[in-house]
Amino acid sequence: MSALAFLLGIWFVPFWGVLADRYGRKPLVLRSHYVEMIAMALAAVAHNVWLYVIARALTGFALGNTGLMYASLTEAAPRHRVALALGLVNASAPLGSLVGGVLGGVIVSAYGVHTLFAVDAVVCLISAVILTVFYRETFVPRVTPPLKTMLHNALGAVIHSPVARTIFGVSFVFSSAQFFSYPYLPVRIGEIMGERAAPTMIGLTQGFAGVTTLVGSAVWGALAERAGPRRLLAGLMLIVPFLWLPIFFAQEMPLLTLGWVLLSAVSPSVNSLMYTIISLNVPTDKRGSILSMIYLPMNLAFIVAPFSASFVARSFEVRDVFLVSAGLAFFALMIFVVNVRRTK
Repeated sequence: MSALAFLLGIWFVPFWGVLADRYGRKPLVLRSHYVEMIAMALAAVAHNVWLYVIARALTGFALGNTGLMYASLTEAAPRHRVALALGLVNASAPLGSLVGGVLGGVIVSAYGVHTLFAVDAVVCLISAVILTVFYRETFVPRVTPPLKTMLHNALGAVIHSPVARTIFGVSFVFSSAQFFSYPYLPVRIGEIMGERAAPTMIGLTQGFAGVTTLVGSAVWGALAERAGPRRLLAGLMLIVPFLWLPIFFAQEMPLLTLGWVLLSAVSPSVNSLMYTIISLNVPTDKRGSILSMIYLPMNLAFIVAPFSASFVARSFEVRDVFLVSAGLAFFALMIFVVNVRRTK
């Protein structure tokens, strides 16, 4: 189920970028928020697994908006502040995890999961309305070639850029490490805490992780300006494999929560540093096309990794997925170190 939404939506990701070049970025960004609202509303009224699967699958058509936001931000922020700006924007997700995770756990425990999805739908609607009213387009649409030609050029921009190819490859393996385990964190918490106590603990764990991700994103983003994004990226990628190990060995919630919190302080910043390297090292005329597909490796990882992890969790133990994540994270580091010259 985790892989399904990305499997359906990933084919359209390149089109969103080329359509943004023709019609502007705002309509494509708004598209994702209204799709999310519809999906959450369907999930709220779903009382069988098949309608919920449809709702979950719809979220795949919301992919491809974050890269457009990064492209606009790269153009608006001063060059020496791009790393910090992308890091702060990347911290918006953990800030949402902090508030939403804690409140979500309470709502599920008190009112059930259907109420949670209804609240999500309202939040998505508010977000969409705010963007509709206040988001000012910084990108001026221009006369463009046929969509087929634009799509070919966008894919070619990635394929023919050594920087983009390298970072996309590293991002795929590193994201696979993350998504190999991410869907199974609630399952592991349920094994330790039991079904009744699990919803609140899941929310609290994600909330604590949101705090450290928020702080880590700001700290690492600011430090990247001094240490350089490549050097800092290598350092953080070296730390991440070791942070998966406490989660694997944990038999009680304090160690599991501590491991997830520490991992969340580092892992999301690895992705934002990769995006920074691409933003600063690709030609201006290719930046929009490449950044519109910046999440493509992550989307592919979300198809491959959870599906593969299901065999590990079923054949061995659920906690073994965290050990595999450690190995994949280390493999991503090796790829980056060997190919670091190609990122300049």
